[in-house]
Amino acid sequence: MKNRIITLAMTAAIMGYGITAQAQSAEDNKNAEFLTVGVGGTFGKPKILNHLENLAIPQVTINYKLSTTERVTTREKGSGQTAGAKVTAYLETTDGQLTTADFQEVSNYFYDYFQKKLKANGIDTIAWSTITAADFYKSSDEKKADEDQEKKGGQVWVTNNARNGNTIYGGKIGFVFGKGMRAVKFAKELDAPTGYFYLTVDFADVTVGLDIKSGTHEGYYAVTRTINYKYDAAVRPNMKITTNELGMSMLENGKGVVENLTLNEEIESKAKFHTAVNEDQSRMKNNPFRFAKEMKPVVVETTREQYKAAAKKALEKYADAFVAKVKIMKKD
Repeated sequence: MKNRIITLAMTAAIMGYGITAQAQSAEDNKNAEFLTVGVGGTFGKPKILNHLENLAIPQVTINYKLSTTERVTTREKGSGQTAGAKVTAYLETTDGQLTTADFQEVSNYFYDYFQKKLKANGIDTIAWSTITAADFYKSSDEKKADEDQEKKGGQVWVTNNARNGNTIYGGKIGFVFGKGMRAVKFAKELDAPTGYFYLTVDFADVTVGLDIKSGTHEGYYAVTRTINYKYDAAVRPNMKITTNELGMSMLENGKGVVENLTLNEEIESKAKFHTAVNEDQSRMKNNPFRFAKEMKPVVVETTREQYKAAAKKALEKYADAFVAKVKIMKKD
């Protein structure tokens, strides 16, 4: 009887694992659909991903957003009245600021996880020591001195390279002229396609709604115009790999074929990480535009460890989606 109970328990555990694995595979395939492959600036037939047997990863650049702003403007038909609104969400760690070492830990974790994921699915990888020994790698660092923290359009982020590696590719334009020729030679020397990954980790969904209505009233002495604005905003903590706002990833092989990887939907970690969400009027800034409404900023509070765990989970899901994408493309 005891052996039967143990056997039933083992069977139940195996069945449970099977269900979990199936659910994970379904999620990976769904996220893989969000990855779009562009070939030479078009959406032609890929030649790298659908034949991927090995991969060298010279660069993983991750942009960690610390604030995120959403803006909206609208114009009423007929009257031409214009209105705008915006809201900003800030990330705040309650046990001290996130450090360069914290971001480096997450970036390095992703690089190692990605390598293991590729190998576990039959895609060999090129050793980091082999990559960094190449002349092209050593002579192509374009890392900016002020790269630690960037500010643009109400967005604030920290940029970090896995393994504190060189910035060879900036996330926007592929290699041109002499550098383009050396990049092709680099892939030939490594005997593998090269992957330059440029990702953005965001911490919240921010949405803004705005409606404007105007009207006129004819009085005895004058005509008056009324303008009514309706604003609403929502901030939802959500650690995710976001669409390629700051750049996109790129693959290149030894024949000069280039494939760009973009995200058309966000890959969510589904990891709860926040401890509180609060409005913070003290972060309000002077608004020089009379027609624009700035709503109270929102602060998403967390701890350093909770943030890092959720960021790692989001990056894991990107790696899982990439491998699922390769499998799907090989079948097609």
